[in-house]
Amino acid sequence: MKKINVSLIMLLALLVISGTANANTMAHWQFEEGTAGVSYGGGQDDWYQDSSGNGNHLSNWWADSSPTATSDTPFANVPQTGASNNLALHFDGGDDLYTHGGKMIDSYSFNSGWTIEASFKADVIGWSGIIGKDGFNPDNAWGAPQFSMKIRGSDGKLETFFVDDTGRFHSILSQNAINTAQWYSVAATYDNSEFKVYIKGENDADYILQESFFVVGLNDEPTGVNLNLEPGRVWTVGRGMWNNNVADFFTGAIDEVRISDTALAPNQFTAIPEPATMIILGLGSMIAMRRKN
Repeated sequence: MKKINVSLIMLLALLVISGTANANTMAHWQFEEGTAGVSYGGGQDDWYQDSSGNGNHLSNWWADSSPTATSDTPFANVPQTGASNNLALHFDGGDDLYTHGGKMIDSYSFNSGWTIEASFKADVIGWSGIIGKDGFNPDNAWGAPQFSMKIRGSDGKLETFFVDDTGRFHSILSQNAINTAQWYSVAATYDNSEFKVYIKGENDADYILQESFFVVGLNDEPTGVNLNLEPGRVWTVGRGMWNNNVADFFTGAIDEVRISDTALAPNQFTAIPEPATMIILGLGSMIAMRRKN
């Protein structure tokens, strides 16, 4: 019987993973810094690392606005990459993080589309932002920021919206209200034409498409509209913005926030095993079986 070159097979599979997991990722905040039960005492110093390699780190404003590290996570290993997931962050309704100091992603154009993902578990249902892009568009979007993914206090549904560069507001609501004490993973995608939002609950095998529609801007412009980016406005985690004021602070846990500069397919989302990861798992089972024989 021929021997299996285990090391070679594993190396090839890992190379496949490394080549796909980081493709098009602009920022990935995994929140693995710190110790469970402890909130960070500093501020404005890029403590919360961006694992994409693009340097888009997050900061808290000062110690009192720092969330607390928690071992309550949506999954023990990130399904898409297999990486250990030991910590998430718990926000107390007054904490928030932001891209301090003029990060590259603040003014990035996203001309090829985008995907924005996050996992969250709410302690309470109210107006509460998970991830957002600060901004102010008073003429055509009723004071909405550039991007927001938040729970609505009016009906408990998750709303994901963006304001395009023609000033028009585009929103998708979740099909059902969000439950407390349950982890959800959300992915919003836009390919310069179609806007989609997917949600995966704790008991769901896959992401479920909530709604999709083709985006038109002012004068019914059918394509080419994208985020209305105000240069220098920050990305935030744990709150939103309205009428150019900070608002909608989140109470609960947030983890695995990722922003990509293309519209990813559902099998590329964070909470779904990437095919190469499945290959490794399958190979591991095969090798274990061969060793027993």
